[in-house]
Amino acid sequence: MDKTMNTPTTTEVAETNSKTTLNIIVAVLLTVLGLWMTVADFSHQGDLIFQSSSSILISSLFVSALFLAGIVIAALPKRLVVGVNLLLLSRLAMGFPLNIWLDNTLASRVVTVAFLLISLAYLIVSLRRSEVLRSRPWIQLKHTVIAVVAWVFIGILAIPTLVTGYAYGTQNLLGRYTSITPAGVDLLETVFEKDGQKVHLVGMMHIGDGAYYSDLMERLNATPTSSRKRLVLTEGVSDRNKILPEDFAKGKTYERWAQLLGVESQKSLMSPAADTSTQFAEKSLPVDNPAITWQNADIDVSDFEEHHRDLLVEILTLMSSGDLAEMLSADTANFSGMEIEDLMMNGLILARNDILMKRFNEAGAGFEEIYIPWGAAHLPDIEKRLLAQGYQKTDETVRPVMKFWE
Repeated sequence: MDKTMNTPTTTEVAETNSKTTLNIIVAVLLTVLGLWMTVADFSHQGDLIFQSSSSILISSLFVSALFLAGIVIAALPKRLVVGVNLLLLSRLAMGFPLNIWLDNTLASRVVTVAFLLISLAYLIVSLRRSEVLRSRPWIQLKHTVIAVVAWVFIGILAIPTLVTGYAYGTQNLLGRYTSITPAGVDLLETVFEKDGQKVHLVGMMHIGDGAYYSDLMERLNATPTSSRKRLVLTEGVSDRNKILPEDFAKGKTYERWAQLLGVESQKSLMSPAADTSTQFAEKSLPVDNPAITWQNADIDVSDFEEHHRDLLVEILTLMSSGDLAEMLSADTANFSGMEIEDLMMNGLILARNDILMKRFNEAGAGFEEIYIPWGAAHLPDIEKRLLAQGYQKTDETVRPVMKFWE
């Protein structure tokens, strides 16, 4: 037999080399992007939900282009193309579904490292000029059909994955006093006890179902049993120097967003009878009750650190516009994700919790019951402080504050 019949032609060799070169280039780019994402994720100090690195955006654009090219070019392995797309989608969704069990940062880093490892494996296989890659055709109908089906499937999967991933991401950020489910949002109330004194940590949201607020109003204003005395430490940043945007200071910002979502904004818990515009006015609850003491336990905006105060005013001004399109298109070059995280964690939560616990320790000694109806994100830290003071958890109650399907 003529041995030349088994010898590849110059055209076949060139075609094989072209396929190998294409795969090497794609593998190198994927590896570089995976390395960039990994460095960005591990260098971010804080929760990755606040990350503002451009590595994810550039990687998404490249992988999207790779997927479109992979529909036509069978020389690009569809398993690899589909795999990196699914991993990138998971990373964009804060590591979902891993963030169901892990915190946002760890879940995201695990997915990013997986993306890098797959890219490295692909690069090694390409550099070794694997026969599997060399033998792949340029165009193949079966490959294209499967790739199109996968592309449609991932496209359909993308939106619910991103929404669910960020829902769990938000829940991880806010802590256990907030629970986001397909049915809606639930808030937790936890009771702690020490030396006969009960402390109720009541999770709150600024907007939600009016029934949640009216029920809490009724419980807070009901006369305590026997000779017990109740202290309610309320939330609400004061503004002695008129720094906050006018709409926000008057409560119009939350009212606007509540109306947009078809729910209600939180009203004063102390004086339901004074509000004649809502269902709360139907409750004949005592406003002045000698057994109940109301005390604001929040900070004044002027007492924030200057950089926190300036950023807060900028964000609240943007929120007060009430225009979602304007918010999404706003120029955010003046502040980074890390600055927003610093404002939220160290300014809006920890600094205000310091004031709250100071009021608690100063005023709480003479009361058998203390209610702290504060934003749910504040309460995990407050719980830790109560446990450190010797309080023991005795009860928990979960209540719905927002239902998605009503």
